[in-house]
Amino acid sequence: MNIDIHLTAPQKQFALCQSPHPAIVGGLGSGKSEAGIIRILILMMENYSLIKKPIDCLITFPTYDLCKLRGMTGISELLDRWEIKYTENKSNYSVYIHPFGNVLFRSYDRPERIISFQISHAICDELDTLPKEKASFVWRKVVERTRQHNYKPNSVSVVTTPDQGTNGFVYAKWGNNPQPGYELIEAPTASNPYLPDGYVAQIRANYD
Repeated sequence: MNIDIHLTAPQKQFALCQSPHPAIVGGLGSGKSEAGIIRILILMMENYSLIKKPIDCLITFPTYDLCKLRGMTGISELLDRWEIKYTENKSNYSVYIHPFGNVLFRSYDRPERIISFQISHAICDELDTLPKEKASFVWRKVVERTRQHNYKPNSVSVVTTPDQGTNGFVYAKWGNNPQPGYELIEAPTASNPYLPDGYVAQIRANYD
């Protein structure tokens, strides 16, 4: 196993956060999705190193296309880099990571179908792309699934761009007087030093 991790400061804060409900909110290219995948893998590895039992985890996306293109592809590329064995099940949208456990991928298309399984930890990716009411429903469905026993307390986290601003679910939960256990981490695009030259200036120009 060859673990080679290069994290930005916000990525590291999120990936290692001990709060049960951290949210990393940032701009395009800030590395939010990768931070979510790394957080899940660290939690799975820590659990196995302590009790030698695999666990199940969940990563959700707005569509099943993103589950494949960003989720399953992202995790397989990282596992290849770390030389960790895994088995993909593309028809079931899952990746089994030997010997740490299973990562499921589900979509927000039909959040009422997030049922009939239990997980230890979850990541909700791009949750703030949804209207407030739907995002709240997705959050509730994911939290309901997160009850599988493991060494560490169960956690449900968010990685997202602030699409809905102060009108969205993410701001309501994390942005203004958050409940205990809810920790907000900001990740500006410029916090990622691994972006191509000129990318940050190009993004800024498009939004001016």
